[in-house]
Amino acid sequence: QKRHYIWLEARFVRAMLPFHSNIRVGYNGTEVDGKSVMDLMTLTPPEGTKVWIRIEGSDAGEAMHAVDQFMQALSDDD
Repeated sequence: QKRHYIWLEARFVRAMLPFHSNIRVGYNGTEVDGKSVMDLMTLTPPEGTKVWIRIEGSDAGEAMHAVDQFMQALSDDD
């Protein structure tokens, strides 16, 4: 059974919006805007699948740190 919850995309986008950097999320040959809930919803990787995140810009380091914190919070929710 594939579970897909829009709140996950919304939470990710909310975490990324403060950053000026370009944030791209990729899965299975497709790359989308990490600041767009609609774009992220088109990826639909199966739960537990690894996606990649590419961040380019003036605050890329801070944005990647925020990604790390977001992923840590997700694993704490389990």
